Amino acid sequence: MAEPAPGVAQALEQWLCARGIEAQAEVTGRATVGLSQETWFVRIATGGGSRAAVLRLPTAASGPHAIRTQRVALEAVAGKVPAPALLWHDDGDDNPFSRPFIVMERIAGEVPVGWHEIAEPRRTLLAQAAIDVLSALHAIDPAPLNGPSAAKGRPTEFDWYRRRLERFKPLPAVLEGARWWLDRHAPQRATREVLVHGDYRMGNLIVDDTSIRGVLDWEMAGAGDPMADLAWCFIPVWELPGVSEAPLVVRYAERSGIRVDEERLHWHRVLAYVRLAYYALAGSYAFDSGHSSDFRLAALRLQLPVHLDRLAATIAGEPVT
Repeated sequence: MAEPAPGVAQALEQWLCARGIEAQAEVTGRATVGLSQETWFVRIATGGGSRAAVLRLPTAASGPHAIRTQRVALEAVAGKVPAPALLWHDDGDDNPFSRPFIVMERIAGEVPVGWHEIAEPRRTLLAQAAIDVLSALHAIDPAPLNGPSAAKGRPTEFDWYRRRLERFKPLPAVLEGARWWLDRHAPQRATREVLVHGDYRMGNLIVDDTSIRGVLDWEMAGAGDPMADLAWCFIPVWELPGVSEAPLVVRYAERSGIRVDEERLHWHRVLAYVRLAYYALAGSYAFDSGHSSDFRLAALRLQLPVHLDRLAATIAGEPVT
């Protein structure tokens, strides 16, 4: 259970004061989307003025590693792709929050849930801008996120889901078939691993009229196959994306200099639907078992049939509807 808003502000003020920063913090809201971390909107006033910021704290489900990963990722991409500037952070738990946290600048703009919410021609212009940002991201050295303290396995890799799906057996037949298909058709490890975001999609992009102002939610970042990000970018997480994928894939290849292997991209597209099915199963389990009282997790079970239907169509090479 999260602290009440006054407790959040007081804890942040205490932490800043201990570092010689006299400030007043005010909680102005809390994000109601996103399930992996607590996200508080704060205004911090110092002698030099005030600024809008975002405080992120791990939950029991996400664990402290997610916050540390975001911190390292934001430092790695600073000045190279649009992302919130990291203001302060604490990687430990010896602080007023008793857990790691990051404080980032709050970027003004709009965060559409999906491509379908945006009218043309703005939709295509933003899709092109998103591909350009992804190309720039994949040019950044992933070494900072691939050190000794890096997590074993990534949420963009099949083995990560293979192990976690075991606890939900018996699995739906389509999901069992997809696990067999992914194993049988697994491509060789990417010869060029890049810094992947892990959840690169419209709902994690702050946009203005035709440009990307910031990329959010870096907790899944790491060294990995660039096709994982490219496939996920077009996966209809909530609704069909409503963008023409083929010319955007060509644009990505031209700007990134990375050859797009269609079979490899297809494999990652199948894995993406397995990911969505896993999230639905895990969310439903967390609610049913009493580990969470968040009704948004309970609602994920309603999306499972859609994910499984689209998974089957993708394996068969049929259009997703």
